[in-house]
Amino acid sequence: MAKVMEEKTHGPDVKRLLRNPETLQYLSEDGWTSNPDEAQSFSDVVEAAVVCAKLHLEHVEVALRTDGSSADLFCTTLR
Repeated sequence: MAKVMEEKTHGPDVKRLLRNPETLQYLSEDGWTSNPDEAQSFSDVVEAAVVCAKLHLEHVEVALRTDGSSADLFCTTLR
């Protein structure tokens, strides 16, 4: 029974990406990219916020995307 419960709680991996809502580009290690697969993924929203502060980013949002998805699941303004 525990194994069945465990399988139900694990879903697809969720990536937390920083996105410019005007250009729809994502932050990557090398700058900005239109390809979300090249974007930097953050472990949580706190890490994303720290990077925003460190890089002095403004007008960005956090986009949630699951592996293999062709669209963002959710976006919200971060800074």
